[in-house]
Amino acid sequence: MQHRRTARLARLLWVLVGLAAMPVAQAQYLDRGWTMEVGVGKTRFQDVEQAGLDQLTRDFFDSFALPVQTLASTLDTRDRSLALLAGYRFNRWLAADVGFFSLGSFQYASTGTVDDAGTVRPSAFTFGYRVRGVSVGGTATLPLGRNLELRARAGFANSDVSVRYTATVGTDTLADKFSDTSQDLYYGVGAGFVVWDYYRIGVDYLHHDKVGKASGTGTASVDNVMLTLGFRY
Repeated sequence: MQHRRTARLARLLWVLVGLAAMPVAQAQYLDRGWTMEVGVGKTRFQDVEQAGLDQLTRDFFDSFALPVQTLASTLDTRDRSLALLAGYRFNRWLAADVGFFSLGSFQYASTGTVDDAGTVRPSAFTFGYRVRGVSVGGTATLPLGRNLELRARAGFANSDVSVRYTATVGTDTLADKFSDTSQDLYYGVGAGFVVWDYYRIGVDYLHHDKVGKASGTGTASVDNVMLTLGFRY
């Protein structure tokens, strides 16, 4: 009887030890593995001046011998962003990822008048600058306990910049678009909360430095603040 009771206690002890070790083993397993993440946020285009775009408008109409007489303009440098990432965690601290991103666009619009061979005509000019691309980078993470973490991200982006403009004088309209690619840097920081070891909810800031080409589309830096949702497996 005593032998049976001892055997039962031994089996119960092994079960309890196994249950206690499961979270530790699971956490160690999730220290490395594949990750997926989606982010949505707000962007702001830097290094974009309304006065410079006003001058661009004047130069454009001057190239058609239509000097600008009056001009009123608006500039919206804020838009929405989207990011999709897939990566691999080598350990708790280091990871690599590739992804797709869209930084939205800035929009410029002006109205006024031009001198058409001595006749003043109403005019309008719009200019849009949109950025999207793919990224390759790395992440360094600092765990703060089991559920909180800070991270820093940096890498290279292949950015596709598209420009679209429309010019109108009286009833005549001219529209065109062109695009170019650039290779640029991005970097930033973030903080996150890990739920049930598999999910991460966080806030991240990324700065894309001088996207576009000065000789073609022109350049602009973009600040991006995102809410991110990640899954680890």
